[in-house]
Amino acid sequence: MRIGFVADYLNSEYSECLISGITTCCKEHNVELLIYQIGKIKPDNTTGHDYQYMAISSQVNEHNVDGIIISSGTQLHGMSKAAFTSYLKTYKPLKIVSIAHEIPDIPSIICDSTKAMETLVEYLVKEQDCQKFGIMSVDSESKEMNARAEIIKEELKKNDIPSSNIVLWKSNFHYSSAYSILNDYYAKKKNRFDFDAIIAMNDDLAFACLDFCAKRANLRVPKDIVVTGFDDMQRASFFTPTLTTINQKVYYQGYKAALTLINQINDKEVPLVQTIEAKAILRESTNGKKTSKKQFADNEYISLDISDEFGRNNKFTVTEWFNKRQQIFQAALMDTYVQQNVEFPDVGKHIAHALSGFGMISAAVVVYDRPTEMLKPFEYFSQPQKARLIACFDYSKEKQKELKHPIEFNPSQGILPEGSFDFSGDGVVIMSLFHNTVQYGYILLKRGIFDTGVYDLVVKAVANQIHTSYEYSRKLKNKQAITKDYKILDEMTHIDYLTGLKNQRGFLELGETALKYAEAMGQSGLLLYFDIKNLKKVNDYFGHAAGDQVIKVVGEMLQKHFRSNDIIARLEGDKFGVISAGLNVDNYKKVLTSISYECNEWKEKNNYPFEINVTSGFAMFPSLKNGYKIEPLVQKAEESVLKNK
Repeated sequence: MRIGFVADYLNSEYSECLISGITTCCKEHNVELLIYQIGKIKPDNTTGHDYQYMAISSQVNEHNVDGIIISSGTQLHGMSKAAFTSYLKTYKPLKIVSIAHEIPDIPSIICDSTKAMETLVEYLVKEQDCQKFGIMSVDSESKEMNARAEIIKEELKKNDIPSSNIVLWKSNFHYSSAYSILNDYYAKKKNRFDFDAIIAMNDDLAFACLDFCAKRANLRVPKDIVVTGFDDMQRASFFTPTLTTINQKVYYQGYKAALTLINQINDKEVPLVQTIEAKAILRESTNGKKTSKKQFADNEYISLDISDEFGRNNKFTVTEWFNKRQQIFQAALMDTYVQQNVEFPDVGKHIAHALSGFGMISAAVVVYDRPTEMLKPFEYFSQPQKARLIACFDYSKEKQKELKHPIEFNPSQGILPEGSFDFSGDGVVIMSLFHNTVQYGYILLKRGIFDTGVYDLVVKAVANQIHTSYEYSRKLKNKQAITKDYKILDEMTHIDYLTGLKNQRGFLELGETALKYAEAMGQSGLLLYFDIKNLKKVNDYFGHAAGDQVIKVVGEMLQKHFRSNDIIARLEGDKFGVISAGLNVDNYKKVLTSISYECNEWKEKNNYPFEINVTSGFAMFPSLKNGYKIEPLVQKAEESVLKNK
């Protein structure tokens, strides 16, 4: 049996804790686990490319897994439950279990924190004498998140705290947002911050509140003010002061979800809803007064600081910090290492060598036959029918296995070629490989000792290397083809005898070829037209030899300021043409300024009594009317010169 866990992002502590619980259950029942990072179904940032993570969800199908567990809570912060339920239908006929939210007709594992929060609020009022409260809430579509604030307000009301003594702030889930909100509030109140307690909707927001109190408001926690969080992140137990928070038993939620899914796949009857009770963990941030351990000994919903769900003391050591720092530094070095011009057929070996230094047990890299551009956020990615496994290694066995040659296969019929990868163990992470708007493929890896966030950076570096190699190989191939065609055409009589540039015939014929290449590559650019000013005066005053010299000088300037693969020609008399793929108007103006400056210098040096310069015009390609056709573009550029004159 093989199951999948579908999460938004894997580098959060919440996801890591869920994965630990799921992995433990899978190992106990000899079940393989695939871990999919799909990002946000409805991305918060529409200007970025986070939506590209969604592409890997196309691999969540019956070819690869027998059922999935989905982290509903993180997705429902940004979309309605109705929209999310509709999205889940795309995974049919797979068995599904939801974590954190109850989804109609889907077995759901939920955590009820009501009693724990009520007990915590009662403790703050009755045991810590708190009367004025700030609630650091969030601006979210999640009913569960909004319900937390309502539970707190209702419990405060039960404990005779008037609404005038409660201030509600709404942040965007993150530390910086909460800190900024408190800072603005503090400034508006003219540096008055007379609260007894702040209750935050998650630990990250609570840390912002703790830092604000200490650094900005000059308040001591817990002597002057108490602060609570929600989530019981590892950091909560080693922050100074340690943070009182709500433990949702996330590890057990993951374990319970995996067990439910396994039973469901085995056609056993499972409950539609299973509820796990949260517990408040009292720590230093609310211990303004001495707290009796006996007082909480028999309380089901609140307790003093405990070891974490893994049964270990949850203190973060200097050694751990140093190790993580070194890991991040190593990931940064890899990003530099992969930015190399490696031809695409060799990129697999290059990537495998880079990955082997990050303690991964196994890894596999798949690239699509053709990269796929996804310009807008999407909910469904159409899986290409052709792909290649370009890198694969497995160090889990005594005998190391490495891929010798790329293997072609159909990714819509299975995530990897049969027998190429061992899926047993602690779970296999699967992530999309993309660069900006382009999907290149995906990667599978078994994590080693490195932090999950570091592996996220490593995967991004792999995607960048694939993009760099693909573009390098494409340009190299195009350059070779263009060079070959140029050589053939140059053998013909297309050269202007005076300047050594192409003549008018060469410009039209070679330019037509260049524009066809530009069209095939989807490139835009400019066709430029230049006319030498006062060439007739030079001929009249100094003779045609002097006029020829001016023509040569202008030709040399054009050669100097344009690339070797641009088409530069003397069309006739005092007229020149240039075709430059990739050139934009801003850069054209910079070139024109430089040429004008050099013409003036040359005129001064040779003591000409009148201006020596060029009048220019241009036509952009492709044009709306004529696309990449050379003759209409030449005509339009010539008209532009006449207009500028």
